Amino acid sequence: MNDDEVLFSRSGRTDPGGKLVARLDVPVSQETEEAVIAMATLTGMTKSEFVRHILERALFGEFNVMRRSVGAQARIGRWDQSRDAAREPV
Repeated sequence: MNDDEVLFSRSGRTDPGGKLVARLDVPVSQETEEAVIAMATLTGMTKSEFVRHILERALFGEFNVMRRSVGAQARIGRWDQSRDAAREPV
């Protein structure tokens, strides 16, 4: 690491549900914890983000989780939804 490198303690992604203030403390086996760590790493998420995504998908369904995610990205300006941007080749 050099002096110009900036490291952040959070992923920088905003949750579609807004500010997350409630917490769940759920005891799990060591095997489950290791699986969560592995899957979170493979998907590029933190443990908390991964577990939250799995819980929301189980509770609200995959379609609603994706819809909330897309809606949040559009609200914070991550996607340019203008007609010109849609016509540009990828």
